[in-house]
Amino acid sequence: MNSQSIRGPPYEFIHGNNKAAQMLMEASTKPMALTHDILPRVMPHVYSWIDKYGKTYLSWNGIRAQLLITDPELVKENMIPAVVASVETMLEKWKSKEGKEMEVFQEFRLLTSEVISRTAFGSSYLEGEKIFDMLMKLSVIAGRNIFKAKIPIIREDKVVTGEADNFGRDFLGLLVNAYHEAEEKNRLSIQDLVDECKTSYFSGQETVNSLLAWATLLLAIHSDWQDKARAEVIEVFDTQNPDSEGMAKLNTITMIINETLRLYPPISGVIRKVGREVRLGTLVLPTHSEVDMRIIALHHDPDLWPWGDDVDLFKPERFAEGIAEATNCIYALRIGTSILRRRELYNHSSGNCTSMILQRYTINLSPSYVHAPLQRLTLRPQHGIQLLKRYYSKRRHHRSRPYSPITVTLQNLIGEDKKMETMGYLLILFTASLCLYLFVALLNVFYKYWWIPHQVQFILNSQGIRGPPYEFIHGNNKEAAQMLMEASTKPLALTHDIFPRVMPHVYSWINKYGKTYLSWNGIRAQLLITDPELVKEVLKNSDKAFPKPKRSYFIDKLIGDGLASTESEKWARQRKLANYAFHGESLKNMTPAVVASVETRDLNSEVISRTAFGSSYLEGEKIFDMLMKLSVIAGRNIFKEKIPIISKFWKSADEIESERIAKMIHDSVMSIVKKREERVVTGEADNFGCDFLGLLVNAYHEADEKNRLSIQDLVDECKTFYFGGQETVNSLLAWATLLLAIHSDWQDRARAEVIEVFGNQNPDSEGMAKLKTITMIINETLRLYPPLSGVIREVGREVQLGKLVLPTRLEVEMRIIALHHDPDLWGDDVNLFKPERFAEGIAKATKYNAAAFMPFGLGPRSCVGMSFAITEAKTALSMILQRYTVTVSRTYVHAPAQRLTLKPQHGIQLLFHSLNYDI
Repeated sequence: MNSQSIRGPPYEFIHGNNKAAQMLMEASTKPMALTHDILPRVMPHVYSWIDKYGKTYLSWNGIRAQLLITDPELVKENMIPAVVASVETMLEKWKSKEGKEMEVFQEFRLLTSEVISRTAFGSSYLEGEKIFDMLMKLSVIAGRNIFKAKIPIIREDKVVTGEADNFGRDFLGLLVNAYHEAEEKNRLSIQDLVDECKTSYFSGQETVNSLLAWATLLLAIHSDWQDKARAEVIEVFDTQNPDSEGMAKLNTITMIINETLRLYPPISGVIRKVGREVRLGTLVLPTHSEVDMRIIALHHDPDLWPWGDDVDLFKPERFAEGIAEATNCIYALRIGTSILRRRELYNHSSGNCTSMILQRYTINLSPSYVHAPLQRLTLRPQHGIQLLKRYYSKRRHHRSRPYSPITVTLQNLIGEDKKMETMGYLLILFTASLCLYLFVALLNVFYKYWWIPHQVQFILNSQGIRGPPYEFIHGNNKEAAQMLMEASTKPLALTHDIFPRVMPHVYSWINKYGKTYLSWNGIRAQLLITDPELVKEVLKNSDKAFPKPKRSYFIDKLIGDGLASTESEKWARQRKLANYAFHGESLKNMTPAVVASVETRDLNSEVISRTAFGSSYLEGEKIFDMLMKLSVIAGRNIFKEKIPIISKFWKSADEIESERIAKMIHDSVMSIVKKREERVVTGEADNFGCDFLGLLVNAYHEADEKNRLSIQDLVDECKTFYFGGQETVNSLLAWATLLLAIHSDWQDRARAEVIEVFGNQNPDSEGMAKLKTITMIINETLRLYPPLSGVIREVGREVQLGKLVLPTRLEVEMRIIALHHDPDLWGDDVNLFKPERFAEGIAKATKYNAAAFMPFGLGPRSCVGMSFAITEAKTALSMILQRYTVTVSRTYVHAPAQRLTLKPQHGIQLLFHSLNYDI
C-alpha cells in the first residue's frame, strides 16, 4: 500500500494499532460542549489519523490490515397498528409516573423490543423477553442461553392443533415456512432460522433505540423544529393515533429523522474483506486486507456537498427534497440488500413513536444533562440523556402541568454506581487471582522449560556427553526442521546412501558430537545411542527401567492406547490376544486371503481388512482414509511445540480436526463391531469369529472384569492394526519392488525361485518357507529402507546404561536407520544392495548382534505382526514376479522421506511388462 502512496500509523507486533484505544479512553473522560461535532470524541483515533495521513489511510486492527476510505464514489405496511399499540402502552405508563424521575432510554428499549416482537414475530415483548435479555448479555457472556428460547415451536403447535392454517405472513412466519420447505435446496436449517431471529431482534432494537434517543435530544435542543414537527403531526393526525396513510405525509418528521441519522449514526462503520486482488479507484488492493468505511467520518465531512462548513449543525432542511437530492452519502443504516430491507421498519417505528410523543408532550433539555456521545455497538450517551417534559394541550389557555424530569438513560452493562463499585471490587479480586495464577504458571514454565533442561544437560555434560545446545521451548526442533526442509529440496542420485537425506539432523549431529549425543525434542531431552549392546539392553528392558514414553497428542489420536503404546498388565493381556491372532497356524490360514487381495488393487488395506477384521476393503475404506488424514496431521506436527499456558486454553485447527476425525474412526469401528454382535444375536453365527477382531470382541464381552477390554481399548487396538499393518507393509513392498526394478539380476533370480517353487500356481503357505532368495531380498530391503525411523524409550528411574548414569526426565533414542547404515556394523559396502548378506540368515549377517538389524524393533515389545508382514510381502512379490518384469521409469526421482514411515517423496514410477503366463 505504501508503494501506492497510502500511509498510516505503523504496524506494531500482534497489537497493530489497537493500543490507540487509549485515545478513546482519554476522549471519554473529557467534557464536551453541546455541539454536534462529535467525530473527535466518538472516533478520536480515526479523526486524528485522517488529519495526519489523509482521508484514505491504512491502519491495523491487530494483524488485520484495514484501509479507511471516505470517498463516497468508492463506498456506495401492515406494521402501523402494531407500532401504535406499542407506543400507547409506553405512554400509558408515563401517565402514572407524572412528576417522577423516569429512565426513558429503558422505556425506549422496551418500546423497540415490543415493536420488533409484534411486527416481525407476531408476539408480545413479554413473550420474547427472554430472548432480548439474553441478547443484552451476549456482550459479556457469549450467547450462553440463546438456544433455550424456542422461537418456531409455538407457531408449529398452533398449525398442528388446528388453531391456525398457516405459519403466518410476518417475518417469523416466512422463516418457519422456509424451514418446512419441501425442496431441500431452498430449505432453511434450524440454525439459520435462529440466527435470522437473533439478527432481527438485536439489530432492530439497538438501532431504533439509538435513533429515538438522539432524535428526542435534538428536538429538546431545537425547540423551533420541535414546534414545526408537532404542528405537522397535529395537522395530519390531529389527536388521533398515526396510521399508515398519514405517515407518508410527515415530511418534517422524516427530515428530522434523516438529520439525526446523519449527525448521530447508530452504526460507526462498515468493514469489508478484500477477497481477491482488486482495483478500487486508483488503488490496487491486495488480499488479506480489509476496507474500513467509517459512516461518522462521511456524515461529518465538510468536503461532501451539501454539508459544507455547517456540517456539524442541526439543519433538517438539508433533506427537504429527499435523501437523493441532499446527497448520496448518508449511510446511517448502511446500504445494500442486507440492510435496506429493514430500513422501512426502523424509519416507520421512529416516526410513529416521535409523532405520538409530540402529540402529548413538549420536551426541554435538563440542566443536569452532560453531552457525551460514546460508540459501543451503537452510538450511545455515556451518561444518559436527562430531559424535562410537560404535558401538551392544544388549548393554550388551559393551565399547564408542571415540568417533570424524564431521564433518558442508556445504562451500560454494569448499571448504577453501587453496581459499579461492586464490580470494581470483583474486578480487583479477579485481577489479583489472575495475577497469582499467572505467577504460579510462570514458575511452572520456568521449572519445566528452563530448570529441568539445564539440569539434565549439566548431568550428561559432566559424563562427557555433548550435543546441540537447548533452545527455550523449541529445543532443537527449529534446527532439525530446517535441515529436513533443505534436504527435501535437494536432488539425490539413485543410491541407497539415504541416511543424510532422510535424517539430516541425526547424520549431522553424529558426525559433530559422536555416536552418542544429547539432543532436544522441544523440552524433552533425548539421548541418542548407536551401540548395539546398549540398544539391546534398553529394548529388552529386563529390569523395567525403560518404559514407553508418553504419546504425543496427535499420535494418541492416531493409534490411541493400543498394543504399540500401552504398558504393564494391559500390554501383557493385549499382547497375548495378538500373539494368538498371528501365530503360525493363523498365518497359514491367512495365505488364501492374501492371494485374493493381491489380485485386487488396494493390496495392503484389503489384506488387513480380510485377515484381521474379516471384512472387505470397501467396508474399511472410510477408516483407512481417515487414518491417512490423521497421519498427515501427525506428521506435520512432529517438530511443533505447544506454547506454555496458552495451549491449555486454546486448541489449534489441527487439534480440532484430529479430534473430529478420531471420533469418526471410533464410530466406524463400532459399526463393524456391532455387525459381528448382531450376527451372533440373530443366530447367523455362533461366535464372534477367530480373526483378530473376533478375539477383541470376545475380550470385550469377557465375563471376568479383570481380563475384559473396554470399548476404547477395542477401538484403539483396531486403529493400531489398521494403521500399523498397512503403513509398514506398504513401505516394505514399495521399496522392495523398486530395488528389484533397479537390480534386474536379483529380479531374475527371485523370479526363477518363484517359478521353481510355485510354477504358474498361486503361492501357498507350504511353499513360502522355501523362498530363500525372496527372504534375502526382503531382509536387505528392510535394512536399507526400514519402515520405522527409530524407537524411543523413557528413563523411568535413575539407571546405569553402560558407563553412563541416566537421570529421569530423559528419553533414550535409537535410530534404526543409523544402525542399519553403520559401516562399523555392516562394512564399507553398507550402502550397496547385497541380499547375499542374509544367505545364512539374520544371525550370521549381523554377526549375532541382534540390535544391528531391527526393522520391527527388538525384545518383548517387537512388532507382533512381523511374521504377518513378511508373509504378505512374500506373497505379493511372488505373484508380481510370476506375471511381470519390472523396470524403473525415466520419470522416477529418488527421494526417500521420513514421515511416520519411510515413504517416497514423489512416488515410485515403474514400468511393468507382462510375461504372458497363463496364471
